[in-house]
Amino acid sequence: MRTCTMRSTPTPKKIAAATAVLALTMAACSGDSDSDDDSTADAPASAESPRAEPDTDDAADAGSEGSSTSVGIAGSRFDPLETTVAVGDTVSFTNTDPFAHTVTANDGQAVSFDSGEFGQDETFEVTFDEAGSFAYFCEIHPTMRATVVVN
Repeated sequence: MRTCTMRSTPTPKKIAAATAVLALTMAACSGDSDSDDDSTADAPASAESPRAEPDTDDAADAGSEGSSTSVGIAGSRFDPLETTVAVGDTVSFTNTDPFAHTVTANDGQAVSFDSGEFGQDETFEVTFDEAGSFAYFCEIHPTMRATVVVN
C-alpha cells in the first residue's frame, strides 16, 4: 500500500527528498496489495506532478486522525467521480483493472500528489489536511478524471 500525506505544495528540496525515498522504497520492496470496490469516471487532462513519498508507517496513524473513503479504479474509470471528505480524512484509491494506472493531482493545486504507476489490486492513499477541491487524473489514461472535495 502506498500512502501520501501532503499539507502544502512541496518545495524543490522536498520533491528531491521524496523522489529519493520513493526510489529507495521501490528498490527495497515489491509493494503490498489490497482489493476494493470496482467502479467508473471520465474527462481529459495533462500535468506533471512530483512523486509523493510513500509512507506505510504513518498510514495507521493517519487513519486514526480522520476517516477513510474509498475510490475504485475499474474499466479505466474512477468511481465515484466526486468524493467529499472532511479535513484530515484519507482517500484510498484501489486499482482493480488488470493494467497500471496513476492517481495524479492536477498542476497548480495547494495539495499535490502522484501515486506513480500502480497495478491490479494495489492501493494508494492520500490524506487531505487542507480544505478545497482537488482534481486528479491518470497520467497513463488522461481521459480518466475525478475530484476530491475537502470540507
